Amino acid sequence: MTEKVDITDQVYGKLNGEDLLLYFKQFRIGEVTFVNQKKEYVLVPGYTTENHRIYKIQPKAEPVTQFVEGCDLGWC
Repeated sequence: MTEKVDITDQVYGKLNGEDLLLYFKQFRIGEVTFVNQKKEYVLVPGYTTENHRIYKIQPKAEPVTQFVEGCDLGWC
């Protein structure tokens, strides 16, 4: 299973000619191109856009389960 994590606030852009290159942390994740006065997002696999937000698709984290219960003073 996968989940979408909203990373919009962590994405920044760098101008490259007439295109805007998009980065998440230090990784280039895509670009915004402007064609006929319309913007188009082109993202690498693992990233998507929805309702003007950018999401990272990642495996859903499994909850951590406790292996031992009722230990006395940390000794099991």
